[in-house]
Amino acid sequence: MKLALSLIGLFMATLVAGFVLWVIGTAIYAASLPLRAVSDGVNMAAGITDKTLNADNALYNYEWFKQQVQDIKANQQKAQLADQAVIDFEANAGDRSTWTFEDKTEDSRLRSVAQGLHSQDANLVADYNARASEANRSIFQDGLIPSVMQAAASLIK
Repeated sequence: MKLALSLIGLFMATLVAGFVLWVIGTAIYAASLPLRAVSDGVNMAAGITDKTLNADNALYNYEWFKQQVQDIKANQQKAQLADQAVIDFEANAGDRSTWTFEDKTEDSRLRSVAQGLHSQDANLVADYNARASEANRSIFQDGLIPSVMQAAASLIK
């Protein structure tokens, strides 16, 4: 009987010790959450910096902004030409009431082309503005080397 009671007592002591250790572990975990949040934030910032300021990403974003500016300029010139084509056609076609079916179709086609180019221009500008507002990309917008990279570059020289 004493053996059974001592085994039950040992079992109960083990259960209580396990519960106490679980409570202590949970309390330590809860207390460490702010430290983990800070550590995770620092690790995340380092990861973002590493991915943003690597050579491939820097070149890609620099080239993207330069290409996008040229695409916008070219598209705006095309849109101006398309607008002028509509004006020229209407000036040369005479009074609208005398237009043939083909004249009306051509006018509609020219206007559609102009409208499409203006829509495309709006999309190109929106894409540019969206990337220019992203902190990890806007540093490459003006084509200059970001100050962090300039500091590293001066060490290499």
